[in-house]
Parts: sequence; C-alpha cells; structure tokens
Amino acid sequence: MTTSETFAMETGPYIPPEHEKYCLLPGLRESGGEVFSYPAELDAIDEIISEREDGSDAERRRSRLIPYNMQSYAEYFSLLAEYEEKYREEDPDLSESIAWLARAVKRMNVKEDWSVVRYIGDEYDGDGAPGLGLTKGRCYYWPCSREKPVYEGVIDDEEFTSYLYPCDPGSWEVVCDPTGMAARALAGDADTIDRWYPQMAQQPGTFDNAMMEIGVPAKRMRETLAFEADLDEGWSGSESDPVKFPCPGCGATVEHDAWTLVNARRSPELADRLLAGTLFEFSCPECGYSASLTSPCLYLDPEHDACVYLVVDEGMARRAAEMFEGLDGEDSAIGRSEKRIVFDRRDLRGVAVALANGLDDRVVEILKMAVAGSARQQGSVAPDGECEADLVGTEDGDLLFEVEADGAGLTAVLPRGAYDLYADALARSSMAGDRPLVVGRAWAERAVDAFSEEGIL
Repeated sequence: MTTSETFAMETGPYIPPEHEKYCLLPGLRESGGEVFSYPAELDAIDEIISEREDGSDAERRRSRLIPYNMQSYAEYFSLLAEYEEKYREEDPDLSESIAWLARAVKRMNVKEDWSVVRYIGDEYDGDGAPGLGLTKGRCYYWPCSREKPVYEGVIDDEEFTSYLYPCDPGSWEVVCDPTGMAARALAGDADTIDRWYPQMAQQPGTFDNAMMEIGVPAKRMRETLAFEADLDEGWSGSESDPVKFPCPGCGATVEHDAWTLVNARRSPELADRLLAGTLFEFSCPECGYSASLTSPCLYLDPEHDACVYLVVDEGMARRAAEMFEGLDGEDSAIGRSEKRIVFDRRDLRGVAVALANGLDDRVVEILKMAVAGSARQQGSVAPDGECEADLVGTEDGDLLFEVEADGAGLTAVLPRGAYDLYADALARSSMAGDRPLVVGRAWAERAVDAFSEEGIL
C-alpha cells in the first residue's frame, strides 16, 4: 500500500504490514480510529480558527483542528481541506497556513518511518486513570519523519498522539528503527523530560487547557511553538540576476534571469521549474536556440528545513562550506536546517526531488551508484564510458532516474522497496548520523563499504 492509499483509507488505524507482528495500537484495532503526530504550530492555527468561529470569549472557544477521535487520516485531511477552502478568499494567509499544516501532518504520519520500541520498565499510569499510561511488555510507536528523525514522544496507551516520556535505556527496548531515531534517543540524544512523574502545571491559555476542553488529559509536555504569521521568517525570498550574452546559435543578444536564490515556499513556480529540470533553461527569441545556463544558486526549502547551494567551482565550495559551518548551531532558520553543497544543476534537482518526496538524499546517492552500475552490467555503457544517474521524480512510489551514458539518455525505474532496503541499512549503520555537506559518489562508496564491513547488507 502506498502512502497516498494510506491517507485515503476511510477507517483506521493503518498499520504497515511489516509492523503487524508487534501488536501495536490494540485499543484502536478493536474500536477503530487513528493516531496522529502533528506540529506544535497546529495549536496556534487552531486557536486562530477557534477565535474566528466562536468570537473573542475564550471560555466559549473550542478546538477545531486538534485531531482527537478521528476515524482516519482521510477524515482529518478532509476537515483541513474544508477549512482551507472556507478561508481561501476571506483570509488567504490563514488558508495557506492550513494547507501547510496538511502537508506537515502528512510528512509526520508515514508510519513506515516510525520507530517501534518495547516498554520494559515498571507499569506506568501517569494520569491516575486506566489506559492512559504504559504497559510493560507492550510495543509502542515513537513517531518521526525521515526529514526530521528526532525523538518527539511516545504514542502511549491512550493512542491519540505522542507524549514525552523519559528516554531511560533501562525502560525501553528498540524493536524496529528505520531512521535510527530511537537508538539515538536512548543513547542520550533526545529533547525530553527527565522524570517519570512530572508535575503538570496548568497555565492560562496553554495547550494543556485547550486539550482539557475537549477531554484530552494534560500530559502532552512538548513545547508549543509561537506561530509566525509569516512561516518563512528567517528565510530569504527568491532573487535573480539579469544577464546578457550572445546566443550560441545566431549571435543575437539574449536576456536571461539567472536565479541565484530560490525559496521553494515563497516561489513554488520556481520550485516546480527546478523539479521539472527547466529552471536554468533559456531560449533565444530570434532563432529558438535553447540550452541550460548553469549559475550559482542557493535553494531554500523552509517546509523541509533544508538549504542546498549549487556552486560552480571548488573555491566557491570552500566558501559555501565556511558559511554553512559558521551558521551551524545558530538559532536561525538556516542555522537549524539540513545543508548540502552540490556542483551540478542535475544534482540540485535531485536533492530538491528527494526533499519534495520525503526521501533521504544520502540514500538516493547510494541508489544512483547502483543504477549506474546496473547500466554498465547490462552493456548500456562502454566499459570505459561515462555514466551518471540522476533522480528526476517519482511515479506511484517508484523512483525515476535519468541515466546519461556515452551521450545517450536512458530511463531507469527503481521500486520503493529498493530505497527502503538501503534506508534501513543506513539507519542501522555507523553512517546513520553522518551529515556531510557534500553527498556525492565518494560518500556513497564509504557508506556501502560500511554496510559490508558491519554485515548489514
């Protein structure tokens, strides 16, 4: 079943076939319904809509968007679509925020990416009521996304959403960990609470109070982020430099906008051109000659917290690396983002395609090497010929590659299962936490060597 089919299911819970043996979500399997991971920004968007619907009297307001007692993802996304349409003309910014929320929730609820961890600690009933704690010996989901594989909590016995619990290695046993998130969390790399019985202080206007209004226990401890009216704050807008040059075909002067910075959220039309492979193309208005003009370009993807710098030479690469390393750790949008440096417009396109489809570009680089090797084995490339594979899109979950071999263009299709195989291998390897600025063939070869040395593949 594809992710799209999962989100179209009318009843839940959805449990991937590879997780069925772990007896997850027993309550929902018996009674029906779905669990949700969602971003903290949902609370602020929900508050805005609640105020619009119920007026300024806080006591009268009720939640509109918190996905409690939802039967399926399909039901919830239908609700979000209704509100997005409702406010499209009245408040386009709010409508766009709701659309952003829907995309964020979809990315966060791909259960194939979630870790499965068994609770082996003491019986824990954090709220003094049956069914709202942790049961010894049971397996639980620890949600995360491949774009942000960090600990965000546990889907506990209540089976609604994730709540923070201590990551005490003596209380948890990793069962399935596709992104390596659970292993890292239990090794100490988790932003969580440090006590099993935290004091749940209620503050006016907090998320806890809002949850209590709809009957949800106040035990969701993760911080609620302040929602920005401009979700792109801290990310620069798209920029271009007009350039003039003689057409190689007829010599006429061509005027071309060279995009030096592309913000995928603010300029989705430019992001679409990059994904289609046309962002750097120009055409001569006199003779129709067309080609691609490569220029430096910083690609920003706020939705996936990533920025990718297309550079033109090693000197620029060194300067870009120095810039990125100087930003690491800063409390800024780019400082917190995943960063990459690429040397070719096709590589920039490939990383953008990976981000848009929730794929790890490190795994894609390993697959590129495998696709090129397969083309050689099949005789599509001369033994000493050049061969490059580039990710250009997806189709029904499968990955589409263009293979440039001896000047000829080929197309290769890899099933999603091949990606998942290598993604799982990477998550279990010593390379899992490696976040290089340049993810190229050399890095992919080191990763494959690590898989072999560690007996993973």
